[in-house]
Amino acid sequence: MLISISTESACAYSHAYFQDGEVEQSGQLVAMERTQSSEQMKAEMVKKQAISLAEEGDAGEAVAKIKDYLYLTADLSVINDHLFQNISDTPAYIDLKEEFLFENNTIAWLYVYAGLIGLFVSFFLLFRKHRDRTSMILIGLFVLFNSFFLLHLSLYKLHAEYHIPHMLYFSTTFSFLYGPLLYLYFRRITERYTFRWIDLLHLLPSLILLIYIAPFYMMSGIEKFGLMMGRDSRLLPGGHTIVLIKTVSLVIYGLLIVQLYRRHTLNSSKKPDRQQLLWQRNIMGMFIAYTISYMIYGSILTGVMPVRELFEAQTLVMTAMVFYIAYLSYAQPEIFSGSLQIISPVDLFKYRKSRLTPSFSYELRDELLRLLDREKIFKQNDLSLDMLAERLGTNRHNASQVINEHFDMNFFELINSYRIKEAIEIFRNDRKKNLSIIEVAYEVGFNNKVTFNKSFKKHLSQTPSQFITSLEG
Repeated sequence: MLISISTESACAYSHAYFQDGEVEQSGQLVAMERTQSSEQMKAEMVKKQAISLAEEGDAGEAVAKIKDYLYLTADLSVINDHLFQNISDTPAYIDLKEEFLFENNTIAWLYVYAGLIGLFVSFFLLFRKHRDRTSMILIGLFVLFNSFFLLHLSLYKLHAEYHIPHMLYFSTTFSFLYGPLLYLYFRRITERYTFRWIDLLHLLPSLILLIYIAPFYMMSGIEKFGLMMGRDSRLLPGGHTIVLIKTVSLVIYGLLIVQLYRRHTLNSSKKPDRQQLLWQRNIMGMFIAYTISYMIYGSILTGVMPVRELFEAQTLVMTAMVFYIAYLSYAQPEIFSGSLQIISPVDLFKYRKSRLTPSFSYELRDELLRLLDREKIFKQNDLSLDMLAERLGTNRHNASQVINEHFDMNFFELINSYRIKEAIEIFRNDRKKNLSIIEVAYEVGFNNKVTFNKSFKKHLSQTPSQFITSLEG
């Protein structure tokens, strides 16, 4: 009986508790509805005042009330010539429309076009199957964030930002990523660098910036609309500081990229490919141009350099960079991994009638690399172009085209380059001189000492004997 009474009492208490909770929750909802209703009434009253002032011909006050209404509701439909017919031709009302309504702009559409192409190219690079996924992801993200910026900027150029208030600060989060991504990409393709956990420190400034901006992303559309109108003190503080930090970041990473490029070009153990260096030099040059133009942009923004004509320079450089990468992603997608050369116009004319498709060309290239790197087919002293073509499962013409396009060499130059590299490794490991020069020549695939010496000197500018002597020193 006691248990029964206790249970009934508990149930009654629980029911009363939840009833109280429901009442409290209901009260909160009622309060919210009243607040919303009050705000709506206030907004409607402001709208009526704007219309009334317009009918009286007071354009200045009417426009001020329209802005008050926009701040309360973010309802752009209020800017309607039918409602404000009496002031539709006044400068104040025309300025209002230019500020808040869509405006056609040729430069803005160029940015939209470049941004959309950049998105397509970035997805192609990010999701394309490739043996070096790391380099493709890095350059893909670099293009992606540049494209986001161009699309975001185009909204402001088209006066469309008020129509999509949630895009506020959308691309700001990526401000400190341009330099690190391109630097890590260069390090990957020039040094075949394997990344470590400590490399995540490059992302630390961007993470801090994201945490700093995150509260703004959580705001409602109306709140963000108010921020864009400049009526809210919560507008992102430290904007000039962010510009300064980004400038410093671009300069530092730009110098690091130049250092990587110079070290790569001066590498004496392996002469970098001329066409590959062309790609690296061009993208490095564009990044440096972007850095300089961004410094000018920052100077104009902070009032240090009042030359408004150069304000668009950094965006135009970024647009050119996106178009350049887009072109290469179509013409030579493998160039981004540092393993393929740009086809010269001469070779393009030479192979204009070839039926070798780009995809099949890449497959043959990969199979050729496997034969050279793993099977070391170059050690066969009777190896010919016909034999190589047979191993590749294609004809002589296709094999020759693949070698010319992907390695910028002919058949004999390619095979001899691998033979010389193999000979160098043997000499370096043969400290006790167990093998003679002619034995090494035969081992790597040469038929005689004369040809071996000639090829060795062509690649290293010294004879095998001189190279061995340099190792002893």
